[in-house]
Amino acid sequence: MATKKRKVDSECRAFNDEWTWKYFFTVVKDKPVCLICNEAVAVFKEYNISRHFTSKHKNSNYEAMSEYERKQNVESLCKKLSGRQNFLKKVNTIQEAATHASYIVAYNIAKNNKALSDGEFVKQCMLQVCDVLCPDKKNNFQTVSLSQKTVTSRIEAIDKNLTSQLESKIGQFKFCSIAMDESTDINDTAQLVLFIRGVDENFEITEELACMRSLKGTTKGCDIFREFQEGLLTLKVPITNICNITTDGAPNMTGKKFGFLGIFNQNYPGNNVVFLHCVIHQDALCKSALNMKPVLDAVLKLVNTIQSRRLTHRQFRHFLQSVQSEYSDVLYYTKVRWLTAGCVFERVWQLKDDIVSFFHEKQCSAECEMLEDTEWLSDFAFFTDLLCHMNNLNVKMQGKNQFIDDIWAHLKAFKLKLNLFAGQLAKNDLSHFSRLNSIPSVNEEKLKNYEDGLKKLHFEFERRFRDFSATQTELDIFTMPFNVNCEAVMSDLQLELIELQSNNHLKHSFLNMPKLEFYKSLSKVSFPNLISHAQKISAMFASSYICEQVFSTMNLRKNYFRSRLTDEHLASFLSSSLLNQYISLRTSI
Repeated sequence: MATKKRKVDSECRAFNDEWTWKYFFTVVKDKPVCLICNEAVAVFKEYNISRHFTSKHKNSNYEAMSEYERKQNVESLCKKLSGRQNFLKKVNTIQEAATHASYIVAYNIAKNNKALSDGEFVKQCMLQVCDVLCPDKKNNFQTVSLSQKTVTSRIEAIDKNLTSQLESKIGQFKFCSIAMDESTDINDTAQLVLFIRGVDENFEITEELACMRSLKGTTKGCDIFREFQEGLLTLKVPITNICNITTDGAPNMTGKKFGFLGIFNQNYPGNNVVFLHCVIHQDALCKSALNMKPVLDAVLKLVNTIQSRRLTHRQFRHFLQSVQSEYSDVLYYTKVRWLTAGCVFERVWQLKDDIVSFFHEKQCSAECEMLEDTEWLSDFAFFTDLLCHMNNLNVKMQGKNQFIDDIWAHLKAFKLKLNLFAGQLAKNDLSHFSRLNSIPSVNEEKLKNYEDGLKKLHFEFERRFRDFSATQTELDIFTMPFNVNCEAVMSDLQLELIELQSNNHLKHSFLNMPKLEFYKSLSKVSFPNLISHAQKISAMFASSYICEQVFSTMNLRKNYFRSRLTDEHLASFLSSSLLNQYISLRTSI
């Protein structure tokens, strides 16, 4: 018959204090440990402890000691053991702090787009500062590892941690949208950037870099769609949760047959995804309706005359200093940068008198003769004023975490301004064209041309923003639910809107709190469809500005001097550098 195994834990054995001086034992982490040889005994049992002492230390001096001598020796051995434990604990604490510090330095290197090798330079500075402020702590700073290899691994670890955090958030999204764009790096590798913006049931919005995918070959619509699918599959983003995709409007993105849009609709028929063309990009393209090429060419010729000749450039800058000008130089024009045309025009306008004086001094009056021509100057003044208005609109639409209804409101306001400007010019009212108003006399034919130009620009805005006009009703429901016509909205929202508009308490709340807070406060039982609609609209991207921002950072990170940076490391660095707030790095260690 098998005997029942006795459980030691059930015997409630406890350590007896007199075993400490009798057998030189103490308790460490719930185990009896010998103070002489640091060996542990399995159970709290006097027989086991005494057998260890007699078998291991029988011939030692401890057995012949008196009780008093044993107690004194035990006290000394306990202090030594405690010292060793504290030392090991201190060493572990210092090592953890040093690792944490190396993560912080690596994160700041990535965030500020510095070279990987800068970690060693930072450590050198830390040690030299330590020599001055706290020389006794130098060994602690010495343990911080900041070699190029270590900094790279730290940034990779931070990126993996951020990706895992994003994955967990994606699982809670009710709706999400994608902003995507493609650009070429210094090595001619096409980099496809995908940003995700999602909102959960509590209206918490997350806007992060989802992934960066490298296109080694062609950049056709099928190639972009393949990388798009793989990127979302990695993050486990459900296609059914995507409510909007915003692109830069390139043919390989928006082609209805072979572009990304067409292939997406073929693979996911019946989807409810709203495809939008970046509003900022379309705003820049609307300038094509203006016939400002003659003025632009003349301005650029003047700027290049000053900037391209080094002696002339030096003399011009010195001249501006001598006349104590507010500005130190003229600006270059870059076609792909949205604001440069307006900025160049405005700067030349501010310096026009100084430019004329400078060229007269050099006896080169032919270079600036257009600045003394009243007819040309009136055209220049009109386009400068108009481009300033357009630049103000552009700046309002830039930035992260902007709601699509706010951006659409800026666009609608600008279209109304264009109508206002055209009407005022017809009445010879130049209230909103201060530079044009400063020209002594502008003939009526010129004003008529400017009025026609504004009407053409308005028509171009109407034509290019049809995709946004199609979502007008949905945006109005989110922006001003108490003012929309209930009969003109979707049937699943009609009854809830009637209930909402009939409640004066909710109307007062809407007027006195932010939109998201208002929708968050609504009853999920009474207004489930209205809440879902608000979540969908708040998740939508209106522009791919955030992608353009990534490409600017990419060009700083991967440049002529760091062209060997791998695509994987580039993606890790960009993910770390685009964080909105400082993160706790202990979760990555």
